[in-house]
Amino acid sequence: MSKMDPGSNYTIAEGLSALSRGADTHYTDAVDHANGDCAAFAISCGTFDTSFVATVQTSSDNSTWEDQTDDGSGNDVSAELEEAGSAVLDVPNPLARYSRLKLVLGGTCVCGVTSILGPLLNKVPDAAA
Repeated sequence: MSKMDPGSNYTIAEGLSALSRGADTHYTDAVDHANGDCAAFAISCGTFDTSFVATVQTSSDNSTWEDQTDDGSGNDVSAELEEAGSAVLDVPNPLARYSRLKLVLGGTCVCGVTSILGPLLNKVPDAAA
């Protein structure tokens, strides 16, 4: 019997630590799709100022980034928060090797992003298998 254990099939990481951030553009750490088929970014905003826009970005080399476009791939493109709260951006069909979020804050917000990558492609088979 095989189980889909989140602890061994997904990497959950702090993509952007939860801190007070000023009006500016902030980027999460990238996820590498060579290690997992898809990703999700869980956004948490504890305090809100004037605007909060998160946009999925892609890169083939982890240095040159482009905003994800709404191309019918099923990937979420962006999320806009209008008050403190949370959102999830899903990337089930990555368009490049790397994905990350770009956050554009219009004022000071306390926020953070958790990245979830998986199912992992380098999973070690169960010993019982």
